[in-house]
Amino acid sequence: FSLSLEDGKLMGFRLRQTDGSYYTSATWIDPNGSATSYANGAFEADPVAISDVGGRDVPTTWNVRLPDRGVDVEVTAINPQAWMDTSVPYWEGPIIVLGSHTGRGYLEMTGYD
Repeated sequence: FSLSLEDGKLMGFRLRQTDGSYYTSATWIDPNGSATSYANGAFEADPVAISDVGGRDVPTTWNVRLPDRGVDVEVTAINPQAWMDTSVPYWEGPIIVLGSHTGRGYLEMTGYD
């Protein structure tokens, strides 16, 4: 997730583990450019809506949270069908951000083939 919000930028990711757990990491960037890194578990991202994208179940709406910064937003794909069928297939596209903060952003996802 790459989110450009009214009071800063949030870069975060969630990696699925083979045991069903997740590893997360994030960086908050203030408008003045100073960055704060967040360790595993501080950033949360949970799918709330799944789209059929060429026969694949792909999460295209997410609840994203960074409690330390008061971020609790829903991000929604502008074009849910933005599948890239390359040698390493993935989904990528712009997203709308609504909730505790508003803004815009970009999302990339792999592993949904």
